[in-house]
Amino acid sequence: MARDFYDILGVKRGASKDEIKKAYRKLARKHHPDVNPGDNSAEARFKELQQAYAVLTDDKQREIYDQVGHEAYVNGASAAGPGGQQVDFGDVADFFGGRGRRGPGGVSYTYTVGGDDPRGVGGLFEQLFQQGFGGAQSWEGSPFARGAREQVRQKGADRHVAVSISFEESFSGKELTISDSRGERLKVKIPAGISSGGKVRVAGHGEPGVNGGPPGDLLLIVTVQDHPYFQRRGDNVHLTAPVTFSEAALSTTIEVPTLEGKVQMKIPAGTQSGQEFRLRGKGFSRKGGRGRGDQLVHVEIVVPRRIDMRSRDLLREFAERNPGNPRVGRWK
Repeated sequence: MARDFYDILGVKRGASKDEIKKAYRKLARKHHPDVNPGDNSAEARFKELQQAYAVLTDDKQREIYDQVGHEAYVNGASAAGPGGQQVDFGDVADFFGGRGRRGPGGVSYTYTVGGDDPRGVGGLFEQLFQQGFGGAQSWEGSPFARGAREQVRQKGADRHVAVSISFEESFSGKELTISDSRGERLKVKIPAGISSGGKVRVAGHGEPGVNGGPPGDLLLIVTVQDHPYFQRRGDNVHLTAPVTFSEAALSTTIEVPTLEGKVQMKIPAGTQSGQEFRLRGKGFSRKGGRGRGDQLVHVEIVVPRRIDMRSRDLLREFAERNPGNPRVGRWK
């Protein structure tokens, strides 16, 4: 006897969606074709896991599956065994115009799936359809028949792949080569400006669909590596530039790096430590092609740890000639 979807995933029949997802991820990693190249049994097991996951995480499909049973479901509701299995669709009086057998809970339609009846789930809906409309309508040409035939078609699960790129690659964009669930090699463009946690979707390259359903999508989850001296905040790039006391006091031009190369930047006389200068258009690309952010350069005045005696004398003279206390009025 074939294992049912719960056995395939190793969960109990009353398992929650989170329990089902956790079990699927664990088993899918173990039996994925990329991990077991050339292993046909692993590939078959992986396909079983996909089908079980697709059905049991869809509330409507899981309800039908639990009602009709494993064999009836996967075979388009073929024979369920001697005596069959009953599926009660409850109160459907409004849908079928009030016809049917009335029970304690209102109008009830019960159909037995099993025995030698080849109609399966389609037969169930055919019986309801004929009961509801007195046999006056054609089942095969009805939208209900089409719906019943499509009940078990499921889109395949999305495949999530984590990728890591450098800070510079997140700035300029990057083309990666990725294998999809079928082993096909794909060239995927990571757009310029993407940030950590960003996703790139490749339609139709996820896990295969169930019973003729369309495949899922491939989702790349991007992590951007840290940079030794650049930082990103929104679409702007931040950089700390150390300068000497004399450069900040007297004015100078310094060379600073950007993500597109080095540029010259003027430090005006009297620049204070922590002061910020903006290099426009040197940041990350904004979404939707709305220009680019800026690079913000934060000045850090560096005081030498050791100075000679002559420099000390000059600094004392400087202090005498330029008296002042920058802390006055700063703290109350």
